[in-house]
Amino acid sequence: DEPGFFATRLSFVRKDGEFHNLIVSDSDGQNTQVALRSRQPIISLAWSPDGTRLAYVSYEERDGINKPVVYVHTLATGRRVVAANERGSNSSPAWSPDGKSLAVVLTRDGNSQIYRVSAEGGAVTRLTRSAGIDTEPSFTPDGRHVYFTSDRGGSAQIYRVPIEGGSTERVTFNGPFNARPQISPDGRYMVYVTRRDRGFQIAVMDLASRQETLVSEGSKDDSPSFAPSSRWVIYSSRLGDRTLLTAVSLDGKLRSRLSAQGSDIRGPAWGRLP
Repeated sequence: DEPGFFATRLSFVRKDGEFHNLIVSDSDGQNTQVALRSRQPIISLAWSPDGTRLAYVSYEERDGINKPVVYVHTLATGRRVVAANERGSNSSPAWSPDGKSLAVVLTRDGNSQIYRVSAEGGAVTRLTRSAGIDTEPSFTPDGRHVYFTSDRGGSAQIYRVPIEGGSTERVTFNGPFNARPQISPDGRYMVYVTRRDRGFQIAVMDLASRQETLVSEGSKDDSPSFAPSSRWVIYSSRLGDRTLLTAVSLDGKLRSRLSAQGSDIRGPAWGRLP
């Protein structure tokens, strides 16, 4: 059931002039296709578990304002549905393992908090309650917990909360900043962005032992995403005025820069073929 390297595909956003293009490509960044073209930013890409749909945030103009709205896009047909368009900001979609719902970040009740919503849109259920900012959710593969970033302790750190609600547990303690958690499809690892001496790097944590490995070498690394095999991570790196994509093994020893055309590429997400 574990997909090999070539049974996967990538999505990312490439900026071409004034247009933001949502790109779907082979796992090596080749054979690109444009799934959506917009003059407004497209961010927070997330593949559905079965590889047929992409959730993302698009700042499309509605009623004269550019507002972040969460969409779910079926790639084979081009069908798009609005999954979250509440008052205020709608951001950071993350799929539940069954592909039926999303965790999203909404400001409808004040500060950013995490909610659950159907992938087809509809009623929302609140998952977190804090006086701080809760954002960037990621489901565990068994669907029982959501990991997320919060500044409730004073600085950005990663926490987890049971999906049914209940007490929240802090997960990261190394460094002054840990954010953008993603849980591996096998549930064993968490990848995230951490701030260390040389800047923002990508870290992988073994969730059983809480051992951490820094797997990137840059100073402006961002947007980590697991391969469906759980053995590789892709992330974006800022090098001068260029943004590039790099795939790295979990121990940080094997690294491959992807040759996607374009000088401004960001927000990668790695999904399985449908």
